[in-house]
Amino acid sequence: MTRLLLWLTVAFLPLLVPRGPGNTAPVDLFAAGFLVLTLLALIQRGRRLEVPAWPALALILAGSLLALAFSQHPRTGLLTLLVDTYLLLLLVAMTNHLQLDAPAVRAVLVVWTVAALVWAAILIAAHYQVLPPVLGELLRVRPDAKRASGPTGNNPNLAASYLVASLFVLLASPWPRRRPVRMLAAGWLLLGEFATGSLGGLLGLGAGGAVLAVGAYLRGGHTAAQVRGLLGGGLLAASLLVAGLLLIAGLPRFGVTDVQTVADRAQGGPLDQSVGRAGKTLTGRLGLWSEAVATAGPRALIGVGPGSAKAQLQISNGSVSRKGTLAVHSLHNDYLAFLIERGILGLTGLLLLYGALLRRAGWAVLAGRQQGIGAAALGAGVVATVTDGFFHEVFHYRHAIVLFALLWVAAELATAEEPQPAEDVHALG
Repeated sequence: MTRLLLWLTVAFLPLLVPRGPGNTAPVDLFAAGFLVLTLLALIQRGRRLEVPAWPALALILAGSLLALAFSQHPRTGLLTLLVDTYLLLLLVAMTNHLQLDAPAVRAVLVVWTVAALVWAAILIAAHYQVLPPVLGELLRVRPDAKRASGPTGNNPNLAASYLVASLFVLLASPWPRRRPVRMLAAGWLLLGEFATGSLGGLLGLGAGGAVLAVGAYLRGGHTAAQVRGLLGGGLLAASLLVAGLLLIAGLPRFGVTDVQTVADRAQGGPLDQSVGRAGKTLTGRLGLWSEAVATAGPRALIGVGPGSAKAQLQISNGSVSRKGTLAVHSLHNDYLAFLIERGILGLTGLLLLYGALLRRAGWAVLAGRQQGIGAAALGAGVVATVTDGFFHEVFHYRHAIVLFALLWVAAELATAEEPQPAEDVHALG
């Protein structure tokens, strides 16, 4: 039953409508059931509970509690903190349930892949306006939307993040086995991502793809020791090269004007709703972030409260809502949101968590495919998600938490013969 609930959770990750109390969604019914059964099973069997990157999670919760204590919107802050705790418990439950169980990880990857192809079909059908009206009404899909969001509750950026993560899960999955079919499936997911028009998704895709390419090169005909030496030498050479260029030529001057030029060229073409929006999007984001920093001021040291930036700071990038009033926005940046909402403690926790994940991603990329699991692809998927975090608040995405758990377990499986760092895993009796 526990495994079935896990599969259902993975299958329905992007189904976020209809909304329930506290922004809950249908997928949370399965996730909560899986979480409870997993923790009960651990207690009954007397197994030790392993908490991934426990110092990072402790700092996130500590920073959130401190900010909540001084927040002017305690109800919003408390609700956000409860959601965060639920997501972190889901991360812990998944890593414990799947720990060193390669067949279970492979099954989850297959379930995710099959489900993602179905959800991508819904997004694509909505984008090209061929989705049956009954299904569209059931999933709350806006038929007139220029950017497809599918069942994510009118959030094309979340849909794009899910499809990019799904692409790397597909590459990690043992199914489909035949390369032509895998290529067709990958193309289908990319078409779905294109339908969302998300720039953050495209940037994440580029970052993840670059990591996969570098990993494939490093693994080609080299031993593990040689790969580590190449990585160290490459990082040192790149650092010296960048430092030399900055000393000689100064800081690069690629700015908003250059981005707008690229965006103007893309407008009216197939990339009109993605690259064509780049100039406007970048200008809006920079205005939003600068206003948020200026408005928060010294309060950012402690934080204005979890999830409270939108309500408390009333920040806007100058856009107008459908009602004709000035639109108020969230921060659209994981790192800035943690700093302003949870202060220095919260941001430090997030950076430690992402750092621990990126370290495991490095192990996975060097390991490649082990025990039928493409650990390298999962590592690249996490890199893509963390990159998207510079433009969207991905920490609250359910599929991101599940991807983090899959990488954590896959990295352990790929490096089972090597001792694990003591600071990354903490055992609670």
